[in-house]
Amino acid sequence: MLVDSHTHLLRLKASPEEAVHEAAEAGVGAIVNIGTNIEDSREGMRLAAATANVYSVAGIHPHNASDHSTGNLEALSEMASSGGIVALGEVGLDYYRNHSSADAQKALFEDVVSLANEVRLPVVIHTREAFDDTMDILRCARVPIVLHCFEGGEKEIEEARERDYFIGLTGNVTYKKSETANHLHLINPERLMVETDAPYLSPEPLRGKPNFPKNVVHTASFVAEKLGMGEEEFATLTTRNARNFYRLPLEV
Repeated sequence: MLVDSHTHLLRLKASPEEAVHEAAEAGVGAIVNIGTNIEDSREGMRLAAATANVYSVAGIHPHNASDHSTGNLEALSEMASSGGIVALGEVGLDYYRNHSSADAQKALFEDVVSLANEVRLPVVIHTREAFDDTMDILRCARVPIVLHCFEGGEKEIEEARERDYFIGLTGNVTYKKSETANHLHLINPERLMVETDAPYLSPEPLRGKPNFPKNVVHTASFVAEKLGMGEEEFATLTTRNARNFYRLPLEV
């Protein structure tokens, strides 16, 4: 069994129910749905409550940082206290798109990390062209961290390893120009997860097409081969890691 440890079920070109069913048929036994604002985080909670093997994460994406407010932070705190979510995120810094100012992104990021420390929930991190600033803010984190959609090289992997952070590998690791693919052996295997980020970043051989949770099998197969592991062994490893990070009720 595999776990898609990061996806956006509410943005797919299919119903969440259909996507979950197709994923299960492909061997994906659990899916973690990620929030990007208060509205879809709440909807994600409702979806997880109504759908077997779907778990919810609540957060505010850095693209939406300019809309951050005390009310939004209170809403995240309420969701965190409800028991309906397994982590906070995705949150972080994105200097590539810059849909929100760097100052606004940092303020939101710091607030969510502080909240996570209070409620003792892990945090799902989005970082793009902002690794150093991201790691600087995360020095305050006292909870488990996953660097979602990781695309760093040797330096970034070593720093993540030193801090005992989890690394989420998405379909872009299968692309020819992936720097991460050349250094997979440096990642702590006990801190490795696979994800789709669907509907984005479809893995080879589906690149350019809409992505779905079922497609995590392609990323898993690619990484397993690179690491010289059998696919079943790799599935067990990454499922156990996802269970441990999100504290999921899975038997591995």
